[in-house]
Amino acid sequence: MLLFAFLFTISMDAFPKENEKKTFLILFNKSELKKINSSTEFIELNFFEKFNTKSYSGNSDAALLITIPDRDIDKCQMGETLVQVNHTTWIPLKEIAFRIIDLNESNENYQALLTGKDGQLLSKSKSQLVRLKL
Repeated sequence: MLLFAFLFTISMDAFPKENEKKTFLILFNKSELKKINSSTEFIELNFFEKFNTKSYSGNSDAALLITIPDRDIDKCQMGETLVQVNHTTWIPLKEIAFRIIDLNESNENYQALLTGKDGQLLSKSKSQLVRLKL
């Protein structure tokens, strides 16, 4: 039995875990990007070969989604990453990013808010939700 338990725990480490990816949402101020002659598309070029990326720009602030396979990187380490913002300038991401958001952490916090202190899902009626929105 001990040998079986030992082999089972070792084999579980060999299988890939589903949620090993981490996604960051990086928001930029468009006026600041114009000051340094850059864009989210140019900043995306720093990451697209290594990670899944998607840049957004439009009427609202510019945004960049980066999905990385390593869950050990946090938003502080992501902010320390040197990025090329134009053809001559390299700076840490945190200096040009308005906000760096760890979407996995945000989702975990959101799920914790949905569950009560006893671990059960909070149930709100639709009328209570409507009253909260007003």
